[in-house]
Amino acid sequence: MKVKISDVLAVCFILGLLPLAANGQEPEKRYQLYLVVDELVKPSMQQEYYEAAKNWVAFMKDHEFPYPFNAFWTGDNHVYWSMPIQSYADIDKMMEASNKMMEKSPDDFKALQDAFKGTHETTRLCVYALDYKYSMIAEEEEGESEEENFVFFDIYYFEPGHDAEIDKIFQEFEAFMADKEIIQSWYAYWGMMGTDNPVLVSAATAKNARAFYEENAKAWSALGKEAGKIKQKMMKYVTKQEQKTAWAQKELSYTPAKKEE
Repeated sequence: MKVKISDVLAVCFILGLLPLAANGQEPEKRYQLYLVVDELVKPSMQQEYYEAAKNWVAFMKDHEFPYPFNAFWTGDNHVYWSMPIQSYADIDKMMEASNKMMEKSPDDFKALQDAFKGTHETTRLCVYALDYKYSMIAEEEEGESEEENFVFFDIYYFEPGHDAEIDKIFQEFEAFMADKEIIQSWYAYWGMMGTDNPVLVSAATAKNARAFYEENAKAWSALGKEAGKIKQKMMKYVTKQEQKTAWAQKELSYTPAKKEE
């Protein structure tokens, strides 16, 4: 028995069933790809979903699942399961690893799947590309801090057909920032597959919500009115903007143990 999409309730069990969309092209080298599974949890079933997810993580750890992932819970009850991938070919490799776990422990696998039933409304699979060129990363930052549990997402949906104009605006902002100190790091993720394209997700992390807003106010104050004017040029091509807050879920995240040489 193979994994069925109707039974898939956690990231590592749905990866192989993700079809490539028309815009699912292999990205340029400046990108880092992420496979993201977005699940909308029922408000009345948050605890049940969380416990089921914890058991999934324990199961993957016991079976030495070879791929890492991180989980984030948003203020509007979405859970994002995020896996870094090098190319779309990695999706098939992840599915193979998932099927091996299922074949090794079929009864436990099914019981864990059943625990998720009725806990969430929808499941959506997407691929995003972290675009380093259009991200703003503070010089002193050396990767994600263990204490940065709060995430702020600023999401922009663009009118199709304006790639050149939008790219030009980003280049203008890049030139504007050339001699400026970056106070707050923002990471730019473009929707590549399974998203409402074209979409840009800008994400910033902080120790908590208060720390984020204080740092954000300081950053915009330092940039001045010119930065706001450049942003308004971009907003001409934006059809919708969303802002979300989220919190990293350490118990629902996973890093494979390093193999001894």
